[in-house]
Amino acid sequence: MICDKLNLMIHNCHGLDEVHGTFGMSLFKKCNALNVTLKDKNVDAEKINMAINLIKGKTSIFSNFRGNNLLTLAVNISLTDNMEASLEEIINIYNKLKEQFFSNQYLVLAAQVIFDSKDRVNTHDAIINTRTVYNLMKNNHRFLTSQEDIACAAMIATTSKNYDETFNEIEKCYTLLKKHGLWSGNNLQTLSHVLCFINLPAEDKCKKVVELKEKLETYNVPLKSYSLPLLGIASFVTDDTDAFAKTMVTTSNELKKEKGFGTISMGALIRNMISASLVTSMYIDTMDEVIKENLINTTNNVALTVAIAIEIATMAAVSSAAAASSASN
Repeated sequence: MICDKLNLMIHNCHGLDEVHGTFGMSLFKKCNALNVTLKDKNVDAEKINMAINLIKGKTSIFSNFRGNNLLTLAVNISLTDNMEASLEEIINIYNKLKEQFFSNQYLVLAAQVIFDSKDRVNTHDAIINTRTVYNLMKNNHRFLTSQEDIACAAMIATTSKNYDETFNEIEKCYTLLKKHGLWSGNNLQTLSHVLCFINLPAEDKCKKVVELKEKLETYNVPLKSYSLPLLGIASFVTDDTDAFAKTMVTTSNELKKEKGFGTISMGALIRNMISASLVTSMYIDTMDEVIKENLINTTNNVALTVAIAIEIATMAAVSSAAAASSASN
């Protein structure tokens, strides 16, 4: 099964190479290919090119919908039945988010998160609650929380049913993981956010995270930096950390053989993130539904919650790439 996911990932990466204006956007293309792959979809380059033209026609050249957000948004609306209607709705959500936040590029991603949840939550409430959640993040970690966390706030806002309980759990996990030696910072905070989806005591969750983290380091395929949040899901899909690590090594080695995934063109960090996501997705696909229901602490769709958790990690990667891109300009 991992071969199927690997082949789809490679196919989707090649598909995004056919999208206009993406030269030099290797990391963005890989993250978008991964998100499409995790949905078991195929990239449609022709439709994505149409989506890009649609976005350009609806927004100004200096809009936050351009630049680093253009490809991600185009890929996302290309997966919908009505691209124009989807874009208009996302723009509308974005404009309402601007009433809650200062205008910035991360509001576009938050608008997409809320758009994707529109069948589960009230859109207006989700917009207001995103600000509420962001304030809670800021209150707990004033110097760690920044505009990059707004989309993560939107994810929690559209899934949590009790923000006080959720953030108490988040802070327990953050404190415990720091005691286990994980480097305090924004990536650890994001990992703690992901762990709020898992239906286990904080001590048990953190123990499993540390176990998998150390096992992956032993096999030289660590999840660190912006890929750290993936441990929040990967640690719970199997008790056999050795088998998980070995499958991840195999997946990473196979990726290295492909053009654009080698050591020179792609660093180990992003390749490990992709490999871990694909392996985690494989385990989830074969997991018993009852086990999934008991594992995920949410009243929403289990598969969707897992996808959200994985997306937080890939979103962190995109955000890091965006920050690096802005700094170099």
